[in-house]
Amino acid sequence: MTKILDCTIRDGGHLTGWNFSDECVRETFEAAKISGVDFFEIGYRNHGAEKFAACKNEDIRAIIKDKSCVKLVVMVNAREFKPESFTAGDYADIVRVACHPDEIFQGIEYCKILQDKGYEVFLHLMDVAHITEEQSGALNAYDKMNVVYFADSYGALLPEDIKKYFNLLSDKGFEKIGFHAHNNKQLALINTMTAIDCGAYSVDVSAYGMGRAAGNTPAELLFSQLGRNAEPYFELIKKYYIDLYEKIPWGYSLKNLEGGIKNVKVK
Repeated sequence: MTKILDCTIRDGGHLTGWNFSDECVRETFEAAKISGVDFFEIGYRNHGAEKFAACKNEDIRAIIKDKSCVKLVVMVNAREFKPESFTAGDYADIVRVACHPDEIFQGIEYCKILQDKGYEVFLHLMDVAHITEEQSGALNAYDKMNVVYFADSYGALLPEDIKKYFNLLSDKGFEKIGFHAHNNKQLALINTMTAIDCGAYSVDVSAYGMGRAAGNTPAELLFSQLGRNAEPYFELIKKYYIDLYEKIPWGYSLKNLEGGIKNVKVK
């Protein structure tokens, strides 16, 4: 069965400046746990001074006291990677290393450093549609037993594109392939379902679809579609995310649609 990663706090932080109340984060984690989420991405490391842009051990440990069967994830951008920020005894179980197409080789090297430090690692390929054949060749140096994610960074891809990139990575020998959707063209759900049909190891969701620009695949929508327990997310959304949406709306807009059509970031 495909695993689920909740990226609400990390991706939603693009809207809040990674400022969430501890109670919101704690209850988002609890909703994810009850709904059967496998991975919870609590924020970035080395992305700023804000609590969920830095994800210091003492902070995340104080908020999430009992991880139970959920693995805690932090993301680091390849350009912000600092080996000294990752040490023994880290409360995060997994580090997701995000890299642009021209950073893939660096990203792989950082993943190896993290592995040597005892972390599970996810190599996260941003803007997959713009990766050149030469850049994709760097993936031959990555341990195929690890997880590799590909992201539809600007919400441009169609279901047939999801199949194409899944097959490309599969042909390179990857068995654990993850997918991260954006909803610029209102295709995040069908693209995520397509990835699941392709045999994805993991897919990303967020509460109420909260995320940068047009947002991500709504957790409550995917769980309902899969016949899984979405009720904790409905209660969570009523308590926190409707108010957040009214203050800092995300989702469909002409600007975000234009970005999806052109497959670019629109300012």
